[in-house]
Amino acid sequence: MHRRLLVMIAVCCGVMFARGASVRPGYDMDYGSFLDYTVQLAGTNDCVSKGITVQLRAGTNTGAVLFDTETLSYAAGWTGGWLDLSKTHLATYKGELPPRVAGKTVFTTKPGPGWARNGSFTDPRTNGIGPLPRDWAHYRGLYRYGSNVIFSYTVGSVEVLDMPGMVDRQGAPQLTRTFHISNAIPPFVPLTEALIERLDLSELCKGGPALWPQVLTTSGKRGEDSGPFSVDTVTVPESNPWNSWMRLTALDFFSDGRAAVTTWNGDVWIVSGLDDELKNVKWKRFAAGLFDPLGLKILRDEVFVLERHQITRLRDINRDGEADFYENFNNDAGVSPSYHAFAMDLQTDRAGNFYYTRAGQRVDEVYPLNGGMVRVSADGARADLIAHGLRAANGVSVGPRDEITCSDNQGNWTPSSRLNLIQPGGFHGYVPHAHGLSTNSFVPPLCWIPMAQDNSGGGQVWVTGHGWPRTLTNHLLHTSYGMAALFDVLWETVDGIAQGGIVKFPLRFDSGIQRARFNPRDGQLWVVGLKGWQTKGVRDGALQREESGPGRSNHT
Repeated sequence: MHRRLLVMIAVCCGVMFARGASVRPGYDMDYGSFLDYTVQLAGTNDCVSKGITVQLRAGTNTGAVLFDTETLSYAAGWTGGWLDLSKTHLATYKGELPPRVAGKTVFTTKPGPGWARNGSFTDPRTNGIGPLPRDWAHYRGLYRYGSNVIFSYTVGSVEVLDMPGMVDRQGAPQLTRTFHISNAIPPFVPLTEALIERLDLSELCKGGPALWPQVLTTSGKRGEDSGPFSVDTVTVPESNPWNSWMRLTALDFFSDGRAAVTTWNGDVWIVSGLDDELKNVKWKRFAAGLFDPLGLKILRDEVFVLERHQITRLRDINRDGEADFYENFNNDAGVSPSYHAFAMDLQTDRAGNFYYTRAGQRVDEVYPLNGGMVRVSADGARADLIAHGLRAANGVSVGPRDEITCSDNQGNWTPSSRLNLIQPGGFHGYVPHAHGLSTNSFVPPLCWIPMAQDNSGGGQVWVTGHGWPRTLTNHLLHTSYGMAALFDVLWETVDGIAQGGIVKFPLRFDSGIQRARFNPRDGQLWVVGLKGWQTKGVRDGALQREESGPGRSNHT
């Protein structure tokens, strides 16, 4: 049986807060129908760590609701506005606070499960961190259908679709919540009373109309052919219909040579036309509203994005060039409200397991998966911390024999930037996140990097491109965000200890380099970067190709 539970709450009419005539980067951006982010509740210091704020409209009325993907409850609803982003890094180069509710609060709920088990709403989680146990409830993701957002989750063995909305009742907005419950009414009780009516929300989960049908065209500029390597630059569409702030954070390639790139403000773009001349580069907005996407991996031509709160698999159900289902692949990690609590980079090993890092800097030790290297099983069912003591490890690589590296940045307990060869189960130096290991078991880095060479490390990549010299095949490359630079890593293992150093390529990049990938089509190295915290990069975002020349026009 399929049922709808409709909840209506009468509220006063409000208006959207005024926007200035000139565009403010990030603040005036069209984020789509939702924004996935930690949100500070109005009039309090309380935050919903894994919140999805859904924008709602009915006639001239506006409003929003905040859905907690850990507890599967609505934490708050309000009218007359959306979010105040002014103190966040969505609207500044380095933010101070999470987004805050901007509007008239209609309701809030107590933290804890949104669905009872055996009649109890008692929170079973340690310190209230992380998702509910999967046998209690599990967040599957969200479907987008036009401006509608439909949350998908399970309660016990029962599948639930849950769509927030707004209706206009004689000029007054009313917030609604519509359920589609499959199989049967479960032995769980929703937190709010409801009127049961028939409806089938599954019809909205088959792919919706495109929100961003425009395809933008830019071109590129080839670098000089005078040296062994040169840098080609693709123009980033900084001016676009949605005021998207194009600070690029990660990239990877499909088998046909197209790229997917993420932005710090939560977009994913598909980029095509990355041929030798770069005269006709196409940019298509594929997804929006993501939470600090700092890692991206394409596996079997499927797009996986590392957000701060989860790994998300993006699915284009109706093949219109936009993601319709933002699937929760793994959300085991808790999220600290600290600005510094980033999740960074995304790589896979030969078995299909995923790897990324979670920052330890200014993150409370009660968050069990922070301050180390996280491995997520190939099926997304389990996340484990396999290495400890990482402060702010911005970039990761997995080598041809599953060697794992990561950078880490200078600061407390870290006297200089460093490049680590990860030792599973090892402690890598950041004492506040030793997680019970003896600090005497410190695993020395592959190399310490002087601050003058790299004050803020980026990601790494192994040379696999057929367009590069064979003498560099399987070399490890390291990027610098702070110095907007690229290095060759020279290292060896002596008496069981890996050690080495770096050599800088004599090249210049436009932004602080975050990620690097080899394109399977042209065999060349591509990098993306941004300008945020301290970097010598001058542009807000960059997409560039480092080519091996001369004779580089003969690519296949």
